[in-house]
Amino acid sequence: MRLKCPHCGSDATIRSSRTFSEITREASVQCNNIECAHTWVAQISAVRTIAPSMTPNPKVYIPVSPRSPVANKAGSAQLELGMDHPPPRLATG
Repeated sequence: MRLKCPHCGSDATIRSSRTFSEITREASVQCNNIECAHTWVAQISAVRTIAPSMTPNPKVYIPVSPRSPVANKAGSAQLELGMDHPPPRLATG
């Protein structure tokens, strides 16, 4: 994954990351331009499903994209799980 600095547009490097939740990681990112040197925290999350998992985690709910070819098909374990499973609460702190 390539990240760009939101200030100067230079390439940026992920220096460290940690698990924030089942579907989100939080990363410390630093601009590679030494004249800018901006450092920030970014979150990388799974936000929608394109193709359901063949081995779904019962703790995870990721909504199916309405543009996904499987959005209107019945029988997917992930789709069935999503109907009765509320979105997970994000960890704080």
